[in-house]
Amino acid sequence: MKLLGIIALVTLVAAVFGQIVSWVPPHAQLVGAYVYNATHFAYYKDGAAVYIAQEGLTFNGTDAEAQAVMQFLYSQCKYVAVEVENITVIDGGELWPSEVYCSQDGSSWLWLRLLPLRFAAYKGDVDFVNASITVYTPIGVFTGYVPAGWYLDRGTNTVFRLPGFNASLITEIHKLQRAITQLTAQLQAVSANNSQLSALLTQLSAKANELESQRKALEEAVRQRESVISALSAQLQAARAEADALRKQLEEARRENEALRARLAEINATYTDMIQQLQAQLDQLSQMQLQAQPDEGGPNLLPLLFIALIAIVGALVYIRKKRAEE
Repeated sequence: MKLLGIIALVTLVAAVFGQIVSWVPPHAQLVGAYVYNATHFAYYKDGAAVYIAQEGLTFNGTDAEAQAVMQFLYSQCKYVAVEVENITVIDGGELWPSEVYCSQDGSSWLWLRLLPLRFAAYKGDVDFVNASITVYTPIGVFTGYVPAGWYLDRGTNTVFRLPGFNASLITEIHKLQRAITQLTAQLQAVSANNSQLSALLTQLSAKANELESQRKALEEAVRQRESVISALSAQLQAARAEADALRKQLEEARRENEALRARLAEINATYTDMIQQLQAQLDQLSQMQLQAQPDEGGPNLLPLLFIALIAIVGALVYIRKKRAEE
């Protein structure tokens, strides 16, 4: 679509600049004349009035038609060129019967002999010729059957006159120019597309490199993640093994504690029984001592027995403590 748009634009530009427009003869002279009436122009030359009339043209119109014609001539005749046919001295100046050409901006020229084609009030002969071209004039566009006169081919800057010029040459030149223009446009479009493709390839290459870098970074991140996971897995397994070992130690400690509690209970029972036996013996000895004192008057053995009892109890407590520590 872009290629077709470029070709269409270039073709349109070529068509505009390749137009054939009505022109002025190369030997015509520019004069500073102004519109005097519907058929005459006037200007001053060396202080004398000069009146210029289009040869073979008359005006037989109403005042309204004359006003319309004058407005048209005012708009078209900013520049005036003449091809003088004759000079006649008249009262107060000169009369120049001529071929008169007017231009609004210099881009094309109006031959006044063609005015009857636009305004019916003008009378005059207008010749036509068969030509396989299209011409543009200030009074209209003509194709195939065109007014005789001078023309400019903008495509080749050729000024020619019809009849008297082989217009088919201009047509062939225009065809070749259009073909060249289209080929040039296609070449420019292809070059533009190539430039765009090159730029696109550069962008895609840069994007591919960026994506490759991202891929490598992701692979490295995955490798690091796998390493971290492996290390954490190893630590987890070690922690589980350590926990299992601690649970086993705890169970063993619980079993040992239960055994120690049973042993301690057994020792407590044994020591309690021994203490009770000793207490009984002590009470028996005390009784015997009390009975022996009034009759025999012997020494008092009660303190010695009490000291012996305390020593035995201390020994039992020490032995119990050592057993508990074991």
